[in-house]
Amino acid sequence: MLLPTKIAILFSLARKWMLLILLLTLFICFFYFHLQDYLHLQTIKTYQAVVETWTQDHYKTATALFLLIYTLMIACAIPGGTVLTLLGGFLFGMIAFVYVLLGTVTGGLILYFAVRSAIGGHIAAHTTSWVKKLEGGFKKNAFNYLLMLRLVPVFPCWVSNITAGALNVPLGVFISATLLGVAPATLIYVMVGRGLDKLLALEPSSGLSIFLAPSILLPLIGLAMLSLFPVVYKSLKKR
Repeated sequence: MLLPTKIAILFSLARKWMLLILLLTLFICFFYFHLQDYLHLQTIKTYQAVVETWTQDHYKTATALFLLIYTLMIACAIPGGTVLTLLGGFLFGMIAFVYVLLGTVTGGLILYFAVRSAIGGHIAAHTTSWVKKLEGGFKKNAFNYLLMLRLVPVFPCWVSNITAGALNVPLGVFISATLLGVAPATLIYVMVGRGLDKLLALEPSSGLSIFLAPSILLPLIGLAMLSLFPVVYKSLKKR
């Protein structure tokens, strides 16, 4: 009876960690094959005409491929979403706003469930008191915290995805905070991407400096600070 029990335990652990291991494997393969070299504005500039023509001739295939790549990049915590969003705005126009939101939410959910399945239950059942307090506090104000992480462009997207999965944030809260949080920056990036040909005409070192302009960065920081207001208010009210 002992052997079947151990096999059952190993099978259960493998099932819990399978998705996370798969995502980690894809992450390693991405950098092993140097695919990150294709996520530079200079590379896009080189193949700009070819990609634009192919997208026009195979629009549905190009759309499906863009969604698949974007979703996998978010799910595997691979950096490069900004460049892809710019490219989406250039190739598809404003409809890319919908494509990017769909890819961000879908990819985020994959990573969210992978982390939640692997370690979320362990944190909920076996961690020390201070971690449980952290989990309880985060879940109570999960929407505001996640919204802040999404709105501030300093934090990578994978930070909030992993945090939400590890701390067992409710699914509805995760989806709503993700949609509202990434929408402002996505809209800006897509709008700028529509003029990507003008950006590509600039020096490579100055291409992304436009996002540090006060007219773009300050509104995003203001929205992030506003999302924390309910948390601060509740804390002050208790005191």
